[in-house]
Amino acid sequence: MQRIIKEDGIPAERIPEVRKYLSQVVTETARVGRIVQDLLAFSRRSKPHQRGNVNFNAIVSTTVNLIGHKLKLMNVEMDLRLDENLPPIHCDASQMQQVLINLIMNGAEAAQGHPEAHVRVTTRASASNNEFTLEVADTGDGIKPEHLAKLFTPFFTTKGEGKGIGLGLAVVYGIVKDHGGDIDVDTKLGKGTSFIVTMPIDGAGTAASASGTG
Repeated sequence: MQRIIKEDGIPAERIPEVRKYLSQVVTETARVGRIVQDLLAFSRRSKPHQRGNVNFNAIVSTTVNLIGHKLKLMNVEMDLRLDENLPPIHCDASQMQQVLINLIMNGAEAAQGHPEAHVRVTTRASASNNEFTLEVADTGDGIKPEHLAKLFTPFFTTKGEGKGIGLGLAVVYGIVKDHGGDIDVDTKLGKGTSFIVTMPIDGAGTAASASGTG
């Protein structure tokens, strides 16, 4: 672009070319931003320190609004199935938002390009078991069996070169474990993948989980 721009501005015939380069700059800087975000989140991963009773459905809605424009550009539809009777969940709201962003964007990238590309977010709770469940499902190609064991390993990725460094799911795993929770994967080749996060509603078990980490 520096070579194209003259002292009196951009030659009219080269404006489309400059627009193309600007679009590439926007795309690549956004990708760099996401990689740096993942690196920072992974390196600073700490025990939940701003925990409180929060409206988890509100966190989901806010997160979807934040990344809605990205999903539209990817032609991926969101399907929210939020439990209206969900009790307050004891957690770190900002860390949970990061979990949602990583799982939703991961699902959107998997579903992108499919005829019915969508990501479904489901919340539900079982007060009798003191258990809260978050499920993020996509309509992508599914995950190959040989990759399942490495999904949450730092720097492991099945994405093409330049599309990530494999920290998103590792960050999710660390946050969920620090909250005393667990995460499972249900995947079918050619049909899609679901990530199921299970956590205690009242935060019980967080301290035990934290004390078990090195």
